[in-house]
Amino acid sequence: MASITKRGAVWQVRVRRKGAPLVVRTFDLRADAEAWAGEIEREFRRGNIAALRQDAQRFTVTEVLDRYIAGPVAAMRSAKDITTRLERARARFGPLFLANVRGVEVAAWRDELRQDGLASQSVIHHLNALSAMFTFAEKDMSIDLPAGNPVAKVRKPQAPKARDRRLRQGELDALLHSASEARCIGLRQIIVLAVETSMRLGELLGLEWNRVDLPRR
Repeated sequence: MASITKRGAVWQVRVRRKGAPLVVRTFDLRADAEAWAGEIEREFRRGNIAALRQDAQRFTVTEVLDRYIAGPVAAMRSAKDITTRLERARARFGPLFLANVRGVEVAAWRDELRQDGLASQSVIHHLNALSAMFTFAEKDMSIDLPAGNPVAKVRKPQAPKARDRRLRQGELDALLHSASEARCIGLRQIIVLAVETSMRLGELLGLEWNRVDLPRR
């Protein structure tokens, strides 16, 4: 099934199997070429056809991100926020093949996000977005990840405690009065909308008419 030949200064392994794509890998040492060829043959005998495809070594993070963003993400209501997080992931991992993204690299990215000033919950959202992309690669693109989803191996920051603070008597009137005195266009309306809907500041500032459904309130 596997043939090993010398190609200049390297050893080339070609794996052929009926009904499966040709797989070609090169190695500096013959011993490494033989070890890899033996591993592939063992995986095939176990029925692991995905071992022959090696798609995780063919697709980069950028290529999968393009498909993921254009497909499932585009249909999500929070597509804009998720795309922003995935673009940060692209800047960090884009050129890498899927198989080359390890948990240690994801952990380093997690720490970099924290150093950039992102809150714990925001970092968790970024990790979840990247994890969903790897899940998309596995399920929708049928790409076998030899080491599994690398994000699953990374410890996430501790989420902040939920806040249950409520406005006390007189506080809303004071806020609205101060907003009116501030001469900041829209500030009073934002406060009223925040109280009525419990929306976050980012949601309020990013609100567009296509996100508003007046008939269903």
